[in-house]
Amino acid sequence: MRKRMIEVENLHKTFGQNEILKGIDLSVSQGEKVVIIGPSGSGKSTLLRCLNYLEQPTSGTVKIEGELFQKSGGKYNEKHVAALRTEVGMVFQRFNLFPTMTAIDNVMAAQIKIRKKSKEAARETAEKYIKKVGLADRMNHYPSQLSGGQQQRVAIARALAMEPKVMLFDEATSALDPELVGEVLNVIRELAEEGMTMVLVTHEMKFAEEVGDRIIFMDGGVIVEEGPPHSFFHNPQFERTRAFIKKVNH
Repeated sequence: MRKRMIEVENLHKTFGQNEILKGIDLSVSQGEKVVIIGPSGSGKSTLLRCLNYLEQPTSGTVKIEGELFQKSGGKYNEKHVAALRTEVGMVFQRFNLFPTMTAIDNVMAAQIKIRKKSKEAARETAEKYIKKVGLADRMNHYPSQLSGGQQQRVAIARALAMEPKVMLFDEATSALDPELVGEVLNVIRELAEEGMTMVLVTHEMKFAEEVGDRIIFMDGGVIVEEGPPHSFFHNPQFERTRAFIKKVNH
């Protein structure tokens, strides 16, 4: 039986009076690719952000590799949260690169600051992952000299360079022009084939069916339905799921 990398129990998240997540239970095994789909406002991105505590859950628990995000005196232990968070890489819709730093410096920065690596070791790792995402000839370019797709690939290299145990992708292609989407999806597809544990939020349904081991459909802050890609897309069990799939496939 594969090790559980992420375990979520009865997760709730409220902003003011607005309850976004209404009791989510989810587990992700080592090497599994879980794809989350659903309409805007269904809580997909909030769930992803709760998995590495960019958003702190209102109630419920998140475990990474069996380890709970620790509380002390009712507050989360920031050092412990930061340490666990380094094991969970995240790629956002926006690339969030430092504009005054070259691609390689962007990929080195967190390794030096958070992983406490030497400059030499950080550079070696950065070069490895920049080459991996197909940008060996762009290492010394600044973000403004790169296309959106190239910037997103640098952002993926930056997350991978921390050598996390789990990768989260939050609509990694939604800010890209259509002709640049493929190059980013190819990088994610390659990581999936190599066995990286992943949770992806995407609206690319064909990609979800190709890459996912399991598809989760969220609506209104709950998981409505989940299942293997083929049966999920071709034989959904619930009317809400069927209506959503019909809508996005038109």
